Amino acid sequence: MKSERWKIAASVLGSAAVLTVFGLLMAGETPQPKTSAAATDEPPDELLALARCLASESSDPTVQIAIGWIVLMTARRRKVSIHELLTAGLGYGPQKVFVGGSSRIRFASTDQAPTQTTLLLAAALMAGTVEPPTRFQQAAPTSFVHKSKASKRLGADGKPLQPETNLDRIEALQGDFGGLVGRIGRWYFYRNHAPLATAEAVPSLG
Repeated sequence: MKSERWKIAASVLGSAAVLTVFGLLMAGETPQPKTSAAATDEPPDELLALARCLASESSDPTVQIAIGWIVLMTARRRKVSIHELLTAGLGYGPQKVFVGGSSRIRFASTDQAPTQTTLLLAAALMAGTVEPPTRFQQAAPTSFVHKSKASKRLGADGKPLQPETNLDRIEALQGDFGGLVGRIGRWYFYRNHAPLATAEAVPSLG
């Protein structure tokens, strides 16, 4: 019944509610929680995992939509659940985790608790009522990275959980993720088997 309530809520809310939320965000306002019995129900694993990912990776709705779409496409392509793709069976947390003294890099972070906004957006993405722009879908990215300084949070090895990611590293990662196909702000997107490209030359996909 819990899962069905969330499906019904996503269907009723649809894209109109998402636009309302994004309108508030663009205006600098935070959506206020609504009190109801259904609001206290914990969402199903698939929705919760995706909503946590969106909350953890970016606060920019445009980037959240892009990342959420990549997560959905990757899970579908690998024939695994969203929850399995994002947690690797190790529970929620940062992208880099330590198991038996060895580090493991998962597909994305699920470190942050979901917000009402990311729950709503995750539901809309899963329902197909919200999608990234056509040019983004045509580029068909399969992974992503954020240009950023090293995180202050350290792992069990004493190193930053997220190392500094400058343009040189972004380009070097093409050996692991495929060629660069575009960017949105400070976020860069790769596609498996795409030709190599320079970070400064990739087009904007926002």
